[in-house]
Formats: sequence, structure tokens, C-alpha cells
Amino acid sequence: AVFMIIMGITVSIFVSIIQHQKSILQEQEFLNQISYVTEYMSRTIRAAIKDTTGSCLLGPTGGPGSIYLLTHQDFSASFFNGIKFITKNNVCQEFFLDTDGILKEIKNGGAPQNILSSKFQIKYVRFIINGNKSFNVASEKDSIQPRITIVSDVKIQTPLGQQEKIIQTTVSQINLNLK
Repeated sequence: AVFMIIMGITVSIFVSIIQHQKSILQEQEFLNQISYVTEYMSRTIRAAIKDTTGSCLLGPTGGPGSIYLLTHQDFSASFFNGIKFITKNNVCQEFFLDTDGILKEIKNGGAPQNILSSKFQIKYVRFIINGNKSFNVASEKDSIQPRITIVSDVKIQTPLGQQEKIIQTTVSQINLNLK
């Protein structure tokens, strides 16, 4: 009987350790992916250039001279779920949260591509210009250097239940014309 009790305790400890390890591996995968996506978007947004022709950043207040145009407005929350800009390689690029809850990008009007695994459920992604959620465009005429804040709320499923992570970063445009 004592041997059976010891075996039962040993097995339950082993199972608990395995479940905990699985949870740690899932969280590590999440952190790796979200770190990559955040760095990729930040680096690309930081190197945006102004739209001299107005061919990419068309919108109610966008056009020639615009640097960033927020897209995919969520009227219920009064935020924008997407951002559009021109890269230093003259590619019209957009990052946005699609209606299916997956973070995507479009380059030069092509097909949307996932940039974050569909394993992770995204509650929201918000793009904010210069700390003001009512701005939807940043242009060369602005009195301050444009900065974009990206806030995302991502849910991950672990063996211990669902966890929610809020990730935020702010990036400012670099001046590519400096020598």
C-alpha cells in the first residue's frame, strides 16, 4: 500500500511537470512570434517615406505629402486597426487586423498575407498617430516628428487555460535623408 501511494504521488508529480513544460513551450512560441511581428512592423513603419504622388495613401485626409494613413476603422471603439505607408523601397504596404482576427499585410495591392500564426486569437490591434486616437494621417506638414503606437491584445490557449497578453510599442519615423 505504501509503495502504491509513493508511485501515485510520483506519477502525479511527473504529469504536473509535463503539463507545466507544455505551457511554458506554448508561451515561448507566442513570445517568439509576437517579438518577431513587433520588430518586423516597427522596423518597416520606422523607415516609411512620404507619398509624393498620393498614389498609395489615398483617403479622406491622405494624399501627396502623407507619411502614414490609418485604415480599417473600428467605429464602435473609435480606433484604427490598420496602417498604410510607403516603404523606403517604394512599396505601398499595409498592416491590418482582418475581420477573421488574423494580423495581415498587403504589399502593392497584392493578396493579404498572414504575419502572425492563426494559433493566436487577436482581440484587437490599434494604431495611434502621435498619441491622439482621432488622427488618421501623419504628413510632412505636421509640426512634430510622426510616431506610431501599436497596441495589441492577443489571447493564447494553454493547458492551464486561456491567457491574454497586451503588447504595446511606439516607433518614430527615421529621417532617411540625413547624411
